[in-house]
Amino acid sequence: MDNVQFLQRLLRINSSNPPGNEHEVTKAFVERCKMNDLPYKVTNLGNNRSNFEVTLKGSEGKHLFFCGHMDTVSPGEAEWDYAPFSGEIISNKIYGRGASDMKSGLAAMFLAVESIFLEKITPLPTITFLATAGEEVDSCGARAFLDENEDRTIDALVIGEPTNEKIVVGHKGALWLEITAFGKTAHGSMPDHGINAVDHMVHVINELSALKLNWKIANEPLGSSSLAVTMIEGGIQTNVIPDRCTIRVDIRTVPPQDHEKLINELNNKLDKLIENHQLHEYKVTKILDRPSIITSSSTALIQSALAIKGEAADQCFGVSYYTDGAVLNPRSEIPTLIYGPGDEKLAHQPNESVSIDAFIRSIEFYKKLALTFDSKMDWQKSPLQGGMK
Repeated sequence: MDNVQFLQRLLRINSSNPPGNEHEVTKAFVERCKMNDLPYKVTNLGNNRSNFEVTLKGSEGKHLFFCGHMDTVSPGEAEWDYAPFSGEIISNKIYGRGASDMKSGLAAMFLAVESIFLEKITPLPTITFLATAGEEVDSCGARAFLDENEDRTIDALVIGEPTNEKIVVGHKGALWLEITAFGKTAHGSMPDHGINAVDHMVHVINELSALKLNWKIANEPLGSSSLAVTMIEGGIQTNVIPDRCTIRVDIRTVPPQDHEKLINELNNKLDKLIENHQLHEYKVTKILDRPSIITSSSTALIQSALAIKGEAADQCFGVSYYTDGAVLNPRSEIPTLIYGPGDEKLAHQPNESVSIDAFIRSIEFYKKLALTFDSKMDWQKSPLQGGMK
């Protein structure tokens, strides 16, 4: 099975999350490892879910991690031109859910490590390939890895998310909130007898619109922070005054924004609405909390990547989406590179695809990075347990 066929094999596995079923992807990795006598480790997470690891011992004491996730989002209900789990090849592109996000990056990292093993090369750093479960929802795989490896050290981290082969040194933070306004039900013909939660939610949304402008800052190369109300639900039928209305809010942050400070400011604004009788009662629930991460372009990891690409430091970029790096490296203490063959604009879209040429180039990029990276230039021991505090 050649490299392209192996990627097709992964794309033909439905690992949509929920429910994930990432262990089916793990089985494909195990099958490949057995074929080449490559040692591996499987961590069972239950419910047909698992993490998968391969580690190659290096000649020095540093540890370089290649990390990617095995789950994908669902194909959705939109019609695809090519079946989402076909791995079909058309005009030098491979189609399928996860082709860009991020089974192409995942396969390329694994194949680079496999190639080093098969060529019997001993790299300077110890190299671990880690394939995780659950990144698309709750990062359960990355969290499980942390729980089991508190004393393990990562000196540098490479995440194979889609970057269109650009060198990415960080990503925005993500804070998802659910806000519920509570009221009092009444007959629709007697609205004064109730408290209309939908009316009150209008005031909440107006407050969020003002906060969106007050909170907005920019931090290159990550770009600007953002806030969007993305879901709303309220009421049970036309002739009943609603006693509950709920919205979801997607907030993307950049350093130095602090998520807890943002929530506290929001709560203070909503408390003022209660004082002004524009809100009866509310609840703010944190749905997802991922910090932004950023790595200096001067670190050895990024300098190695730039040298391989023949690029200067001004060719470093940031991305809006979050990664497992937010769990593994929440305080940006570990030099982290995000790099993959996929196109982020195709992620989560119908007819998701990846260029075969980009996929092949990425295998070589990851291999060169593993063999040229020397963390002595910026050695900073970063115990995994640091990410747990």
